[in-house]
Amino acid sequence: MNELEYSLTELGTLLRQAPLRQARVHPLPGVAQGCEEDPIEHIPVGTLEGPEALEAAIRAFGEHTLRPGCSAKATLRLPGWLHYPAASAQHIAPRIAHINQLKAHFQEEVQRAGGRDDKFQLVHQALPGTITLQVYRQLALYTGDLLAIGFTWADKQAIRKLEKGEVLAMLERSQGYVPGLMTKEEWLQRVEREIVDVRRLGPGAELRIRRPIKTHPMANLRWGDRAPAKQQVKASLPLIICSDASPKAKPLTDYPNRPRQPRSDRRGAERVLIERMHIYVRDEPSAT
Repeated sequence: MNELEYSLTELGTLLRQAPLRQARVHPLPGVAQGCEEDPIEHIPVGTLEGPEALEAAIRAFGEHTLRPGCSAKATLRLPGWLHYPAASAQHIAPRIAHINQLKAHFQEEVQRAGGRDDKFQLVHQALPGTITLQVYRQLALYTGDLLAIGFTWADKQAIRKLEKGEVLAMLERSQGYVPGLMTKEEWLQRVEREIVDVRRLGPGAELRIRRPIKTHPMANLRWGDRAPAKQQVKASLPLIICSDASPKAKPLTDYPNRPRQPRSDRRGAERVLIERMHIYVRDEPSAT
C-alpha cells in the first residue's frame, strides 16, 4: 500500500503540472450507515469545474478509507472527467499503468487470504478502515479522437431467461444452505413449496431472474477514430482523457433523469414467483 500511495501522490503531481484543458466532476452524497438497502428516490448531483475539480479528482483517486458517518458497503463515487492534450499521455499513461498494476497485485494478495472472514481480518488488521473495493478500482485513461462524452445513470436490472429445469436445480441445491434465522425443517418446507410452485407452471410460462443492480453513474463516449464508435463505461471515478479533440460534453444531472415509462411490448403481466431469488414468471396467455 505504501508504494501505491506514493505512486498516487506522483500522479497527482503530474496531473497538476500537465496543461489542463477542462475539468468537471460531480460530487455525490454519501450513503449513511444502515441505509444501504433503502430505495433510491433521488440523488442530488453537485458540480465542480477547473482547478477545484482537479483537486477533488486527485483526492478521490487516493481515497481508500471509510468516511465518517458513511456506510462501509457503499463506495465513494465521483463521476467526471479531466481533459488534457494528447501529448500529456506520454507522461500520465505510464504512471496510471503502474498504479493499476499495484491495485491488481493488492487484490490478488487479498483473494489468496482464504474465506471472507480471513480476507476481512487481513485487510482491517493491517489497514483499519480500508474499503477494499476503492483500492481495487482501476483508474481509466483514454486517448484518441473523442467527439462527445456524456454522463448518465444506470439502474437497470440484470435479466436472464431461465428454463424450468434450471430453476428446479437451483432450488434443490439451496436445500443444503439453511439461513441462520430458520430451522432446517422450516427451510426445507419453504423450499419444497417453491419447488411445487415451479413444477405446476404451464409449458408456456417464461421464467426470468431480475436481479437489481445498484444505481451508478456511467459515461457514454463517442469516438471519431475507431469502431465501434460508441462506448459506455462506468464512471465511479473521474475519467482521464488525453485528446486534442474538443468533444461535446454532457454533465451528469440529478437522479432520476426522467420518469420511467412502462414498456408496451411485453406479453402479459409478470409476477414474482420466488422473491428471495428474484425469479419472476410470465404465465402463458389464457385461451379466449
